[in-house]
Amino acid sequence: MLRKLSLTRYRQKAWREQPERMEHIRQQATEAAKAIKDEKHKSLVELVSTWPERMTSEELKQIAQRDIDYRGKYSSLVYRFTRKGLLRFDVDGKWLNLCRLPNEQ
Repeated sequence: MLRKLSLTRYRQKAWREQPERMEHIRQQATEAAKAIKDEKHKSLVELVSTWPERMTSEELKQIAQRDIDYRGKYSSLVYRFTRKGLLRFDVDGKWLNLCRLPNEQ
């Protein structure tokens, strides 16, 4: 606990005394985090593009459990797929893989 408080005070002092340096460090960290996030998204797109063009909800669940090591809720994973534009639930009751379609993303 004291170590954490000590580090917090050190950072606060550094922001007061060297704001330009701290801002530069913050920008570098932000860029590094963005690169990691973009790489993870690219890997996910590559993985999903290997899946079938159309699949039922049960098939999607089986494929996702087989291919992805995900410890969270399945519904959260599916929401991520739809939010990022990788999959879409079609009117015929099947999931449409948008990574397989040439002009839709």
